[in-house]
Amino acid sequence: MIEGKLTQHYERLWDYANEITRSNPGSTVQLGVHVNPDGNYFHRFYVCFKALKDGWNRGCRRIFGLDGCFLKGKVKGELLAAVGRDENNHIYPIVWAVVDIENKDNWKWFIELLSDDLGVNGGMELSIISDQHKGLIEAVKEVLPHA
Repeated sequence: MIEGKLTQHYERLWDYANEITRSNPGSTVQLGVHVNPDGNYFHRFYVCFKALKDGWNRGCRRIFGLDGCFLKGKVKGELLAAVGRDENNHIYPIVWAVVDIENKDNWKWFIELLSDDLGVNGGMELSIISDQHKGLIEAVKEVLPHA
């Protein structure tokens, strides 16, 4: 009773997205749902805070790591993340997204948003580290062909 039902939490995703953009001007938030006759179903949610975007552009190396990991628990899905390296060689979080499944379509969507946020110009002078997930490799080839 204290935590509520999952459907109630998902109904609040739009509120969460609006609060991020209200309290962090210049941040990027994208929310996607599948619309069905019996209701809306979560598809994906992307967040890039302006401060992290600016920090990467100002002080990080032109390299980032892309990876996904399973979300275990009541709610299943995948957490996609992009991290960089700062001038002190520390891990620097850049963007994250929660998607329903790790596939080429979701990776392409994620990388397109990431590319727009960071202004990486097709991947020129950019290196990417990944686990070589098949969908990820194909998406990088399409969105960042010069990386």
